[in-house]
Amino acid sequence: MGRVVCFGELLLRLGAPGNELLMQSPQLQVHVGGAEANVGVSLSRFGHDVAMVSTVAGNALGAHVLGELRRHGVDTRSVRQDPDGRMGLYFLTTGAVQRASEVVYDRADSAFARSTAADYDWPVLLQGAQWLHLSGVSPALGPDVAQATLAAARAARALGVRVSFDGNFRPKLWQRWGGDAQAILHELFAQADIVF
Repeated sequence: MGRVVCFGELLLRLGAPGNELLMQSPQLQVHVGGAEANVGVSLSRFGHDVAMVSTVAGNALGAHVLGELRRHGVDTRSVRQDPDGRMGLYFLTTGAVQRASEVVYDRADSAFARSTAADYDWPVLLQGAQWLHLSGVSPALGPDVAQATLAAARAARALGVRVSFDGNFRPKLWQRWGGDAQAILHELFAQADIVF
């Protein structure tokens, strides 16, 4: 398959133990996640060469996320650390019997959501890559990161790097900033070699 570069937000998931309600327990379990990072870790575990491109908080939370990705064999050298940024978080209550799982997001103004297209030098970041993996979550986070995602896809096409795109439509995120989901996602679909 060759080198795969994944671009997207790295998140911390805080979850109640077992099937407890979120605030039922005085403790939360911490896990690292994110749509693109989950793909990257899976591909790395299958033996592929994977690199992550993102922006995280330049603090202990960001360092933890990077350490977890490295532990799974993902190259994190291209992840920017913003000393003034914050990590995107989400809180999970795992479903039980008839109760569905519930997620509460706290990712507005995260370090990644505040990043811009100028923060990523795609000709350098995509050197040696055969694939760029993107998802529809990233452009839904705000206008700047939407432009950064489009710039990544355009650069990949110009450099002959194939693009994998997971549509992953999140209407609440698009509505939060009034983004033109149809136009942006349409272009991302047009840039992609594989869409799912």
